[in-house]
Amino acid sequence: MTKKNVVLGCAMAAVLAGTAAWAGSRYSYPVYINLAEKMAYGTLGAARNSTDAIQFISCDVHAYDDGDKRMSCTAKNTSGTNVYCTSSVAALVETARSLSSDSFVYFEWDASGACTYLGVGHSSEYTPKQL
Repeated sequence: MTKKNVVLGCAMAAVLAGTAAWAGSRYSYPVYINLAEKMAYGTLGAARNSTDAIQFISCDVHAYDDGDKRMSCTAKNTSGTNVYCTSSVAALVETARSLSSDSFVYFEWDASGACTYLGVGHSSEYTPKQL
């Protein structure tokens, strides 16, 4: 699944959610990792609510006393595959800051482990975390 298809699919779901026929729709995106395409995605709620106690997905922002800001994203799927990337690109740092507790997260990385793309979605359709 390409980044374009994932982003378009999420955008289409958000548009359709606005119609009466789709009111209350819900989507659960467990953590998915594609090592060949160097991409991962999932919703924080679906990962947190999973019964496997293995999968997770997150992005963090780090600020240093010299003014440097960095972000990092990591994910682990049900088979135990773990991926990680980091970046100091301002746009990626700001996008990581927009993450909320029930967000959809999609990220890509390059061969050196640098994050090259980060998409964060916020929608009532995404499965919220259960306490």
